[in-house]
Amino acid sequence: MLRLTENQIRFFKMNGYLVLREALDQRLCAEACDRLWDDPPPSFKKDDPDTWVGPIKEEEENPDGSNHKRSFRWQYRKIGDEPFMIDMLPGAMNGIAHQLLGRDRFKPIERVRGIYCTLPYGPDAERKPVSTHCDGHPFSFGCVAYIDEVPPDGGGFTVWPRSHRTFWRDFHSRYRAEYGPFYKDHAATFASDHVYDQTYGNAGDVVLWHHRLGHMASHNYSRQIRKAVLCDYVLKDVDILEEEPPGNDMWVDWSEEVRDVSGWE
Repeated sequence: MLRLTENQIRFFKMNGYLVLREALDQRLCAEACDRLWDDPPPSFKKDDPDTWVGPIKEEEENPDGSNHKRSFRWQYRKIGDEPFMIDMLPGAMNGIAHQLLGRDRFKPIERVRGIYCTLPYGPDAERKPVSTHCDGHPFSFGCVAYIDEVPPDGGGFTVWPRSHRTFWRDFHSRYRAEYGPFYKDHAATFASDHVYDQTYGNAGDVVLWHHRLGHMASHNYSRQIRKAVLCDYVLKDVDILEEEPPGNDMWVDWSEEVRDVSGWE
């Protein structure tokens, strides 16, 4: 069972994210990659990267949430509750979730978000500006798992280190998306400062991230599809806790093990 070291917990508290290398079963990652091709856009050929360049053709778009296809995004959610997907990501991360949030304090994950893809922009694509945001749904931390290689500039999950400390106070609720008056200004400042970390890696690597961390799904200038599986850990009593204001202690709802790690201030 995977566990974090004290230094890893300290890094997570300080920066709001942590990259775990080779955390997932390679066989299950390969199975997920293969299943992505159950129902691709018709013009996409599994063995021909030249056909993967976005945007998705208008006549091949699909608004259905279970296999959403539009522009440069392809979100294959249909298999999110299949046992191998649960084994692959929550099965590997649950030990860490107990460590971070406390034993049996979070809701069991019965479905992951699915396979979220960012299509290549093409060899002649102009560089686009970055932007950052916080997610609106209530959760404590999320996992972004790469099931295939993600090279630099290949659409990796981009984070703004330490931004969780600012955004924590930019909401009226600990977990709800009740934005305060300074949220938009802070988000614009972080984006313009360009002090961000574009994560990348190999199949089986996982990014853990705090729910108030500024982030974005970055642009894909590579020749391959960025493939990631996402899931979120939610406290069982989040309905009660989201009635509370942020307060001065952003780790108040986390495990004693997390709260006891010092030196991150």
